[in-house]
Amino acid sequence: MKRLLALTAVLALVPAAGAAARPAAEPRPLDGNAVIGFEGVGPIELGMTIAEARKASRRGIVGGSEVTTGCRHDTVLPRRFGLTTLRFKGKIRVLYVNRTAMPTAKGIRVNDTLNRLRSKYSALIERPSDVSPETRIFELHGKGTREIQFSVNAQDKIFQIATGLRPEVDFSEGCA
Repeated sequence: MKRLLALTAVLALVPAAGAAARPAAEPRPLDGNAVIGFEGVGPIELGMTIAEARKASRRGIVGGSEVTTGCRHDTVLPRRFGLTTLRFKGKIRVLYVNRTAMPTAKGIRVNDTLNRLRSKYSALIERPSDVSPETRIFELHGKGTREIQFSVNAQDKIFQIATGLRPEVDFSEGCA
Protein backbone atom coordinates (compact mmCIF):
# COMPACT_ATOMS: atom_id res chain seq x y z
CA MET A 1 0.00 0.00 0.00
CA LYS A 2 2.83 2.40 0.88
CA ARG A 3 4.53 1.61 -2.44
CA LEU A 4 1.31 2.34 -4.32
CA LEU A 5 0.93 5.73 -2.59
CA ALA A 6 4.59 6.59 -3.27
CA LEU A 7 4.25 5.58 -6.94
CA THR A 8 1.05 7.61 -7.28
CA ALA A 9 2.76 10.67 -5.77
CA VAL A 10 5.74 10.36 -8.13
CA LEU A 11 3.50 9.95 -11.19
CA ALA A 12 1.45 12.98 -10.14
CA LEU A 13 4.60 15.13 -10.07
CA VAL A 14 6.00 14.01 -13.45
CA PRO A 15 3.44 15.90 -15.64
CA ALA A 16 3.87 19.03 -13.52
CA ALA A 17 7.65 18.92 -13.94
CA GLY A 18 7.27 18.43 -17.69
CA ALA A 19 4.97 21.44 -17.96
CA ALA A 20 7.45 23.64 -16.12
CA ALA A 21 10.24 22.55 -18.46
CA ARG A 22 8.33 23.55 -21.61
CA PRO A 23 9.33 26.90 -23.08
CA ALA A 24 6.83 29.74 -22.97
CA ALA A 25 4.63 30.09 -26.04
CA GLU A 26 6.16 32.35 -28.66
CA PRO A 27 4.56 35.76 -28.90
CA ARG A 28 2.24 36.23 -31.84
CA PRO A 29 3.53 38.44 -34.65
CA LEU A 30 2.22 41.97 -34.95
CA ASP A 31 -1.03 41.91 -36.91
CA GLY A 32 -3.81 44.26 -38.00
CA ASN A 33 -5.58 43.84 -34.66
CA ALA A 34 -2.70 45.27 -32.64
CA VAL A 35 -4.04 47.91 -30.26
CA ILE A 36 -2.77 51.49 -30.21
CA GLY A 37 -2.16 52.59 -26.62
CA PHE A 38 -0.07 54.94 -24.51
CA GLU A 39 2.67 52.27 -24.28
CA GLY A 40 2.94 51.69 -28.02
CA VAL A 41 1.26 49.60 -30.72
CA GLY A 42 0.76 45.92 -29.96
CA PRO A 43 4.10 44.43 -28.90
CA ILE A 44 6.12 47.43 -30.11
CA GLU A 45 6.68 49.70 -27.13
CA LEU A 46 7.85 53.28 -27.02
CA GLY A 47 11.50 53.44 -25.94
CA MET A 48 12.50 50.21 -27.71
CA THR A 49 15.40 50.05 -30.13
CA ILE A 50 14.65 48.94 -33.68
CA ALA A 51 16.20 45.50 -32.92
CA GLU A 52 13.97 45.07 -29.86
CA ALA A 53 10.92 46.12 -31.89
CA ARG A 54 11.76 43.61 -34.65
CA LYS A 55 12.08 40.82 -32.10
CA ALA A 56 8.92 41.76 -30.17
CA SER A 57 6.76 42.18 -33.28
CA ARG A 58 8.30 39.31 -35.24
CA ARG A 59 8.14 41.63 -38.25
CA GLY A 60 10.68 43.29 -40.47
CA ILE A 61 11.32 46.98 -39.98
CA VAL A 62 13.00 49.02 -42.69
CA GLY A 63 15.35 51.42 -40.94
CA GLY A 64 15.29 54.89 -42.42
CA SER A 65 18.24 57.12 -43.08
CA GLU A 66 19.07 59.95 -40.71
CA VAL A 67 16.86 62.97 -41.46
CA THR A 68 18.36 65.27 -38.86
CA THR A 69 21.06 64.53 -36.29
CA GLY A 70 20.02 61.38 -34.39
CA CYS A 71 16.50 61.27 -35.88
CA ARG A 72 15.14 58.63 -38.28
CA HIS A 73 11.80 57.45 -39.72
CA ASP A 74 11.31 53.67 -40.06
CA THR A 75 8.64 51.53 -41.74
CA VAL A 76 7.18 48.41 -40.13
CA LEU A 77 6.44 45.62 -42.59
CA PRO A 78 4.11 44.73 -44.15
CA ARG A 79 3.39 48.23 -45.38
CA ARG A 80 -0.37 47.52 -45.51
CA PHE A 81 -0.46 48.06 -41.73
CA GLY A 82 0.47 51.71 -42.28
CA LEU A 83 2.77 51.72 -39.23
CA THR A 84 5.87 53.90 -39.11
CA THR A 85 8.18 55.12 -36.38
CA LEU A 86 10.16 58.15 -35.36
CA ARG A 87 13.41 57.09 -33.69
CA PHE A 88 15.53 59.58 -31.81
CA LYS A 89 18.99 58.60 -30.55
CA GLY A 90 18.25 54.96 -31.35
CA LYS A 91 14.98 54.69 -29.39
CA ILE A 92 11.42 54.66 -30.78
CA ARG A 93 9.76 57.85 -29.57
CA VAL A 94 6.62 57.95 -31.78
CA LEU A 95 4.56 55.33 -33.64
CA TYR A 96 2.32 56.56 -36.47
CA VAL A 97 -0.67 54.64 -37.86
CA ASN A 98 -2.08 55.96 -41.14
CA ARG A 99 -4.24 53.05 -42.31
CA THR A 100 -7.40 51.49 -40.86
CA ALA A 101 -5.81 48.23 -39.71
CA MET A 102 -5.03 49.03 -36.07
CA PRO A 103 -7.56 50.38 -33.54
CA THR A 104 -7.20 52.06 -30.18
CA ALA A 105 -8.46 50.25 -27.05
CA LYS A 106 -11.87 51.88 -27.59
CA GLY A 107 -12.04 50.84 -31.26
CA ILE A 108 -11.12 54.14 -32.95
CA ARG A 109 -9.34 53.71 -36.30
CA VAL A 110 -8.03 55.86 -39.12
CA ASN A 111 -11.00 57.03 -41.28
CA ASP A 112 -13.38 57.16 -38.31
CA THR A 113 -15.31 60.41 -37.88
CA LEU A 114 -14.64 63.15 -35.37
CA ASN A 115 -18.09 62.54 -33.85
CA ARG A 116 -17.24 58.89 -33.20
CA LEU A 117 -13.88 59.91 -31.69
CA ARG A 118 -15.58 62.38 -29.35
CA SER A 119 -18.18 59.78 -28.34
CA LYS A 120 -15.43 57.38 -27.23
CA TYR A 121 -12.99 59.84 -25.63
CA SER A 122 -14.31 62.75 -23.59
CA ALA A 123 -10.94 64.09 -22.37
CA LEU A 124 -9.71 65.23 -25.79
CA ILE A 125 -7.72 68.45 -26.07
CA GLU A 126 -8.04 70.19 -29.45
CA ARG A 127 -5.32 72.28 -31.05
CA PRO A 128 -4.63 73.52 -34.57
CA SER A 129 -1.96 71.88 -36.69
CA ASP A 130 1.33 73.67 -37.26
CA VAL A 131 1.45 72.36 -40.84
CA SER A 132 -2.04 72.83 -42.33
CA PRO A 133 -4.91 75.16 -41.42
CA GLU A 134 -7.34 72.40 -42.51
CA THR A 135 -5.95 69.90 -39.99
CA ARG A 136 -6.82 69.74 -36.31
CA ILE A 137 -5.05 67.66 -33.69
CA PHE A 138 -6.96 66.01 -30.82
CA GLU A 139 -4.75 64.89 -27.94
CA LEU A 140 -5.16 62.41 -25.10
CA HIS A 141 -2.60 62.74 -22.33
CA GLY A 142 -1.38 59.64 -20.50
CA LYS A 143 0.98 59.25 -17.58
CA GLY A 144 4.15 61.29 -17.68
CA THR A 145 5.06 62.36 -21.20
CA ARG A 146 2.87 59.81 -23.01
CA GLU A 147 0.31 61.05 -25.50
CA ILE A 148 -2.00 59.82 -28.27
CA GLN A 149 -2.81 62.27 -31.08
CA PHE A 150 -5.61 62.01 -33.63
CA SER A 151 -5.07 64.09 -36.79
CA VAL A 152 -8.42 65.13 -38.31
CA ASN A 153 -8.91 66.64 -41.79
CA ALA A 154 -11.39 69.24 -43.04
CA GLN A 155 -13.99 66.50 -43.68
CA ASP A 156 -13.83 65.57 -39.95
CA LYS A 157 -12.15 62.22 -40.65
CA ILE A 158 -9.15 60.86 -38.77
CA PHE A 159 -6.23 60.41 -41.17
CA GLN A 160 -3.49 59.55 -38.67
CA ILE A 161 -3.17 58.27 -35.11
CA ALA A 162 0.15 58.81 -33.34
CA THR A 163 1.23 57.51 -29.95
CA GLY A 164 4.42 58.83 -28.51
CA LEU A 165 6.49 60.62 -25.96
CA ARG A 166 6.66 64.38 -25.65
CA PRO A 167 8.28 66.41 -27.04
CA GLU A 168 8.76 64.28 -30.21
CA VAL A 169 5.07 63.37 -30.58
CA ASP A 170 4.37 67.11 -30.96
CA PHE A 171 6.85 67.48 -33.85
CA SER A 172 4.37 68.17 -36.65
CA GLU A 173 6.82 67.22 -39.39
CA GLY A 174 8.58 64.39 -37.59
CA CYS A 175 12.36 64.74 -37.77
CA ALA A 176 12.33 67.66 -40.23
